[in-house]
Amino acid sequence: MKWAIYKKNMGSFVIAVAIMTGIGVVSYLSLLQYRENAQWVTHTREVLEKTKEVMSQIKDAETGQRGYLLTGKKRYLEPYRTATGEIVQKLKALRQLTADNPNQQRRLDSLEPLITKKLVLIEQAINARSKDLESALQIVQTDRGQQIMEDIRMLTTAMENEENELLKQRSMEANASAHQTTVLTIFGSIIASVIVGLAATITNQELVKRKRMENSLQKARDELEIEVNKRTAELRNTNEELQTEINERKKAESEILRLNVQLEQRVAERTAQLEATNKEMEAFSYSVSHDLRAPLRSIDGFSQALLEDYGDKLDTLGQNYLQRVRAATQRMAQLIDDLLNLSRLTRSEMRSEKVDLSALVEAIATELHKTQPERQVEFAIAPGLVTKGDAHLLRIVLENLLGNAWKFTGKHQKARIEFGLLQQDDTHVYFVRDDGTGFDMAYVEKLFGAFQRLHAMTEFEGTGIGLATVQRIVHRHGGRVWAESAVEQGATFYFTL
Repeated sequence: MKWAIYKKNMGSFVIAVAIMTGIGVVSYLSLLQYRENAQWVTHTREVLEKTKEVMSQIKDAETGQRGYLLTGKKRYLEPYRTATGEIVQKLKALRQLTADNPNQQRRLDSLEPLITKKLVLIEQAINARSKDLESALQIVQTDRGQQIMEDIRMLTTAMENEENELLKQRSMEANASAHQTTVLTIFGSIIASVIVGLAATITNQELVKRKRMENSLQKARDELEIEVNKRTAELRNTNEELQTEINERKKAESEILRLNVQLEQRVAERTAQLEATNKEMEAFSYSVSHDLRAPLRSIDGFSQALLEDYGDKLDTLGQNYLQRVRAATQRMAQLIDDLLNLSRLTRSEMRSEKVDLSALVEAIATELHKTQPERQVEFAIAPGLVTKGDAHLLRIVLENLLGNAWKFTGKHQKARIEFGLLQQDDTHVYFVRDDGTGFDMAYVEKLFGAFQRLHAMTEFEGTGIGLATVQRIVHRHGGRVWAESAVEQGATFYFTL
């Protein structure tokens, strides 16, 4: 009978062990599947978080740009600098996280250049704002930045939608795995408990084994407690290091704030100095206009009176001397007028509006033909060239460039003057080209200086102010101007706005 009981208990024990082993294997496999699904859920959440962080960094960059444009204070650029420094790292991390997803990789291939363009556009506006507000507003008020931002939002939204779908699917799979594991564990535990209950009279060997298991469990607990104490000490050290880093960062922020205050004070002082200098320049211009014109008029008037009243008493050489005196005084008066006009250009207020450059060139060409109708000059004018700027100042630019082209083709029987547009990357480059006398490129550095001339007065008249005027107007429009030429092969003047 004891043998039968022993066999029954042993059979029950074997069945219980077999069921528990099977349930353990199945539960383990189910747990592995659940862990894998949970890891994918975490991975998907990380992708969503990185995508949101990228968008947040772009918005921070725009916020920094907007604050700087509105106030002109560089301390508002701090979010922009931080964002530009972190966006690259965020995109790199996002690309690594989505390495398993070709669709997201393709979207990143489109997203990265768009973000680069957006940051370049923001930087252009910031650089333009450092010169003047109008140039920055011209960049900001275009639809280009908004379109790029819409494209970025569309791509990030598509990425988030796909990740949300993956998150939903993976969450369902993880929940299913967890449910399956729970059901298997509960069901197996009930069956095993029933079988173990039937084997309550297990032999002393089972008790010995159980004692061994208890000893092993106690040992594991002791080891776990040691590990917990070790990890606790590491965490305490990490917290102390983190607190030290926070204190250092607060100290650095305080120093930056102090430097910003000093910088603002220096900017205010420099602005006051510039305003005082401008007032001195205005007073000087008035003095030049008033004090120099009066004696010049006297010299010219008395010279003319001598010619009219005593011309019959002077020989030809004396009359020639007086004519040269009058010509010199008139030229000096013109130089004074040109210098004053050049000074006013830097102080006059600009009005930005839509300007038809082709129409302006047509009108100027017509006026030039009226001054010398006998000349055979062909004008080639590209149609429909429209830009934004100060119409009055841009007309002065074109009058000077076309006037120079007209003047320096005067010794040719036939001449051709061209106005057109070139495209360099994303920049519009306007040009005025002629086939006239040209100049030696070795002297190109003197070309845009005030009163700098590359030809003698006996060859071509002028005061040397025109190209200096052109350069100042173009610079006020946020552009640049340059020239290319060769002697007797014409000249081409380029400018951007």
